[in-house]
Amino acid sequence: DGTVFIAAKGSGNGSPVVEYWTEDPKTSNDEQKVPNGVLVLTVDMKQSDDLLIATLQDLPNNERIAYRVKSSKGTTPIYRFRIGREPGEQFRFAAFGDTRTGHNVHRAVVEAVAKERIDFVVNSGDLVDRGGVQAQWENFFQIEKPLLLKTPIIPAIGNHDWSGRQYFRRYFMLSRWTGDRRYYIQDWGNLRILTVDAGIECREGCAQYAFAEKALSEGAQQGKLMAIQLHFPPYSAGKHGSNKAVQKPIGDLARRYGVELVVTGHDHNYERTRPIDGTTFVVTGSAGAPIRPVSPRRFTAHTRTEPHYVLFDVLDDQITLRAINLQGEVFDSAVIQPNPPETR
Repeated sequence: DGTVFIAAKGSGNGSPVVEYWTEDPKTSNDEQKVPNGVLVLTVDMKQSDDLLIATLQDLPNNERIAYRVKSSKGTTPIYRFRIGREPGEQFRFAAFGDTRTGHNVHRAVVEAVAKERIDFVVNSGDLVDRGGVQAQWENFFQIEKPLLLKTPIIPAIGNHDWSGRQYFRRYFMLSRWTGDRRYYIQDWGNLRILTVDAGIECREGCAQYAFAEKALSEGAQQGKLMAIQLHFPPYSAGKHGSNKAVQKPIGDLARRYGVELVVTGHDHNYERTRPIDGTTFVVTGSAGAPIRPVSPRRFTAHTRTEPHYVLFDVLDDQITLRAINLQGEVFDSAVIQPNPPETR
């Protein structure tokens, strides 16, 4: 709906504000001055628990947003981001997951992804190792800082992220944009992304299933490409293997409504399946968690056991995938074709 939250750890001492404006996308990402004649808007950063949060509303999909934070302590550099694209526009996003405790690997993945020209990043879960330990969340965001200063994040919650202390809820501000749900949708150009909370019941009749069915049905009627993101993989040749609890509901929804792509983590490897009822399933869980062996199955198209991230290019009715290791090698690529909804 054109709303973005910019958050920082800290207190309101110094009266911090966010200044922001729209600008020509041809402007260099390194440009450190406000263009002449632009309208600069200002929003106060307000205290919420241990965070400072600024709410930027009514942002346009088709323009780049520049911002900086000012306070009595000084002014940050200018950073730039997008909140969407117009249908038919080409764009790129990145995916990785299972960062957990391998901080050097996590940092290397973030630094590599931050150099890519992407619109946003999806994280397939297990951002930390123990979701109830606040210091681990603070460390996660410190490592992610070079990326998240300029790139929106769409996270899925992993089993290691769950905690009664609700840090995932707090730091991703779910009460402000999802109604406190850990499942949600995000449209970007011609792509609809449904993020699923694999830690709760997911079958016909439950609230999350009804939400997913409605989101995917609307996406199919609008002719969108569609992706589902969740932590547990419906299909995997890794140590944990295919998760039967999510395989049927996710598989049924994907087939019925024509989902092109499912992105998951949990197994600490890379895997791309052959299309299963028209849907490609990708496991990307090697951004810091211990690497584990993988034994290809009949549904496996390609697999790898090393730290990596995945880039997805979206143009009109096609998604192109590239899996890249920390040496910059593209070790897998594929074109994901449109998957028409099931005709009833």
